[in-house]
Amino acid sequence: MTQIPALQSASGIHSVRAGKRGAPLVVLVHAVGIDLTYWGDQFAMLQTAYDVVAYDLPGHGRSAKPAKGFGFADAVATLTGVITDADAGPAHIVGLSVGGMIAQNFALARPDLVRSMVLVDTASTFPDAARTALLERARLTRAQGMGAILKQTLERWFTEDFIKRRPDLIDRVTKTLLADDPEIHAGMWEMIATLDTAPRLASLDKPTLVVVGEHDPSTPVAASRAMAERIPGAVLHIVPDASHMAPLEKPSQVNEILHGFLATH
Repeated sequence: MTQIPALQSASGIHSVRAGKRGAPLVVLVHAVGIDLTYWGDQFAMLQTAYDVVAYDLPGHGRSAKPAKGFGFADAVATLTGVITDADAGPAHIVGLSVGGMIAQNFALARPDLVRSMVLVDTASTFPDAARTALLERARLTRAQGMGAILKQTLERWFTEDFIKRRPDLIDRVTKTLLADDPEIHAGMWEMIATLDTAPRLASLDKPTLVVVGEHDPSTPVAASRAMAERIPGAVLHIVPDASHMAPLEKPSQVNEILHGFLATH
């Protein structure tokens, strides 16, 4: 019988691992509402040269729900456990959306476990109006369920052209989101609304790549550029014709950018 290379930690975090043991470790941190399988194209590419781990955030995929509220300090503790369990750090941390927010907080708290960062379609802070909107999204999800935020989520995550061309992937994302626990989803947005790493980014001394979709309305190019300018030596790449889920919309382009960056670090 074929054995599936999946792991469940003592803390209830589900992960998968593949690639070359002894090679540099790459850890993939997904966006809110989805799971580790959405890194499929990147996972397949990276395992040819790296030791790769992808994990489900608490309350996502096959990971256990957190026993209490989940904040960035908890996210740092979870990622610390993933890397120490792998016994192969420091790691290249690749984070998408909230995954990139977690990566920033992690690098600030545990620089000893970080080799580099790749921050994809993410942010380091929000204006007050955006924080209010994030909290309203949490309130709506908790009150009315995942269906209440589905349409606006898909329209933020993907370009109109991609939605038309890839109904299969849109169907997959739709099924994933509708199966999510509204309480977990709302709690994640409440956590995201507290994000404010911007004042501390200048203290980071890890190689950093910032990647953003050209048409990303959630974490726009201007915000990504400002983030890259705050991190010493950071490199910014804008992915043409992509929105907030650039690794899903433009996997080949993102893989090329990611491969080039990791190969130099």
